[in-house]
Amino acid sequence: MVDLNPDGLDLIDALARRLDREWDAGLTIESSTRREEVLPDADFVIVSIETGPREGLWRRDWEIHSSSACASPTARMAAPAGLAHTLRQAPEMLAIAHDMERLCPNSW
Repeated sequence: MVDLNPDGLDLIDALARRLDREWDAGLTIESSTRREEVLPDADFVIVSIETGPREGLWRRDWEIHSSSACASPTARMAAPAGLAHTLRQAPEMLAIAHDMERLCPNSW
């Protein structure tokens, strides 16, 4: 697991290890604030990110959504607000994908 926030990472790492023990899952859990440390030879990579100051940017997206002609329940994920969100996420998602190509090219 990777999180740039070491406190958040510690919390989720502890939870994952507890679940692994309680479910007797036999998982190998690695955690780091640097993805270059945990990606090598990974079999699976699951990405769930949010860039920037999340709450402030979410509010800005909501305001774009609310003021657009496309104001509907699904417009937050599409239309102008969805585009703004995607444009913020895409560079980091591509950086992760490039690291995966280099460090764990056979991962799912």
